[in-house]
Amino acid sequence: MRTPLVLSSLAVALALTTGAASRDELAASTGGSAEGFWVASLPDGVHVKWAILDGGETWGVYEAAGTVLGAFHGQTRSANGALEGSGQAYDIPSGNVGAARFTGSYLPRQAISLTTSFGVTLSGRYAPTYDEPASPGALTGRYDGEGLSSRRPLIALQLQVAGDGDFIMTSREDCAASGRITPRPGGRNIFDVSLHFAGAACPLGDGARASGIAHRSATSGELFMLAMNETRTDGWLFLGQRSGD
Repeated sequence: MRTPLVLSSLAVALALTTGAASRDELAASTGGSAEGFWVASLPDGVHVKWAILDGGETWGVYEAAGTVLGAFHGQTRSANGALEGSGQAYDIPSGNVGAARFTGSYLPRQAISLTTSFGVTLSGRYAPTYDEPASPGALTGRYDGEGLSSRRPLIALQLQVAGDGDFIMTSREDCAASGRITPRPGGRNIFDVSLHFAGAACPLGDGARASGIAHRSATSGELFMLAMNETRTDGWLFLGQRSGD
């Protein structure tokens, strides 16, 4: 299998990001894990988001001009400034799914530097909003966006989130979904998501169930969800912008 576009593009995007930790800074890091929300942006408009949760589960997505290009799901192990991980990379344009591994170093809640199994070094910066308490009420409202899986085409979706975290998702296609967003036990600004699809046009298929994470940017109002189906064979992504309630 060829190198998935998502992983090679993600590596290039992060490698070109400014603000990375120097080798000496990373070596001096002791204690703490690589848990956190990591971000990178490029002059050409590519935006990368990478979440390492308290248990090491790792989710990543990158997009340009509001269009999702790819995603990653796996596991990261970290301690004393060193990390390693592995998982699956999902390339949306080609539909390819490929195994990926990485090793690296980090400064807790400051900077991260990784080398992928494809030999590419990448760096990113910590997003301090991860440390803010998660509140379902902060997500309340309507979001217009797009959803897709690695094997199904993109469809336009409208998401309506209630104050208690329950949500419904509708589209002009034959696809709807309902689910719930709940704060993770650690209290960070990342939410657990569970949802159930209904309709032949749904990215994961009619009747599929999925679970994953959600995060909303307090600055831009953008909400994204990443989830895996029950068999862990395909992933689902939603990227939406808050609109009028």
